[in-house]
Amino acid sequence: MTFFIGILIMFFSLWSIYTIIKTKVPWAKTPRENLNKIFSEINLPKNSLIYDLGCGDGRTLFLAEKMGYRAVGYELSLYPFLKGLIKKIILKSKIKIKRKNFFGDNLEKANLVFVFLVSAVMEKLGRKLKKELKPGTMIVSYGFKIPNWNAEKILNTKPSKTYFYKV
Repeated sequence: MTFFIGILIMFFSLWSIYTIIKTKVPWAKTPRENLNKIFSEINLPKNSLIYDLGCGDGRTLFLAEKMGYRAVGYELSLYPFLKGLIKKIILKSKIKIKRKNFFGDNLEKANLVFVFLVSAVMEKLGRKLKKELKPGTMIVSYGFKIPNWNAEKILNTKPSKTYFYKV
C-alpha cells in the first residue's frame, strides 16, 4: 500500500511539474476570504456566465454557483482538476470543469472572466479577451495586471491586489 501511495505522489508531482513547464503557471489557491471580498464587488444579474481560467480546485466556481451564477472553469493541472471534479460530484454541482487549455476555446459567451494567472501569460490573455469578449464583459484578475489595460477598480485583497476591467 505504501508503495502504491508513493507511486501516486510521484505521478502527481511529475504531472504538476510538466504542467508548470508547459503553461508557465503554477497552481495557487485564491484565499476564500479574498474570493468573498471580490464577489461582493461583482454586480451581475443572476444566471450570468462566469469563466475561471485556471480554476484549480474550483473554489471560485463553487462560490459563483452559490451566488446564483453559472460557472465554467478550465484547469490543466491534474491534481486540482480531479479535486474539483470530486467535489462537484459530492455536492451535485452544476458547474463545469474542463481539463483543457482555455486558449483553444472561444470565451465570447462570458459575462465575467476570472483569472489568477502569472504575468508571463497576461499579455497574450489580454489580446485574446479583447478579441473575443463582447463589450461590457467584466474581467477580474487576482494578483496580476493585464498589460496595456486600464483597471476600472483595484481592490486590496492581501497579499495581492485584484484588478477589475471591462471590455
